[in-house]
Amino acid sequence: MRNLKKYLNRILVSGILLFIFKGFLYRNLVAYTKIETRKNYAITNKNIIQSIEKYTNDEELTIDDIIEISNKITSKELEFTLHETSNNPNLNFETNKANCIGYSSLFNAVGNYILQQQNLSETYEFRHVVGKMKFLGYDIHNIFKSPFFKDHDYNEIINKKIGAKHYVDPSLYDYTWINRVTAN
Repeated sequence: MRNLKKYLNRILVSGILLFIFKGFLYRNLVAYTKIETRKNYAITNKNIIQSIEKYTNDEELTIDDIIEISNKITSKELEFTLHETSNNPNLNFETNKANCIGYSSLFNAVGNYILQQQNLSETYEFRHVVGKMKFLGYDIHNIFKSPFFKDHDYNEIINKKIGAKHYVDPSLYDYTWINRVTAN
């Protein structure tokens, strides 16, 4: 009985540590490689604009705030599907369904909209990126036969003045709360 209790405590502590360090572990085990970029969509849907305004409250925001708000809105408004959906975030917002393309498209559109509202478009830009994911250097897309898994969409946020880049995978964030990924 005592050994069982010790074993369960170790599992519990290990689980807590994995949860706490999940972002660090993911960023060190999985890397994204950019293949191409996708079209940027402007937000025309009034419901998206209202959702953004609830989060921004006419406050001055940092780039980290804008990334966080973009993730929150995308995660709150979309439900992941393996089926084909529109790439247009204005349409996906209404259906509430999207695959990784739709997630990245909405995240990207929200981020660029907020940048524009904050007069930060000259400094930052959100880009919708298509890439490959590698786990410990191995291309995981080779494991799957379905064309759906031939690549993966994520986002690149660029500081145009100094060239610094942040990478975000909004569909990953929706399920794991990992807010940054590693890319090259």
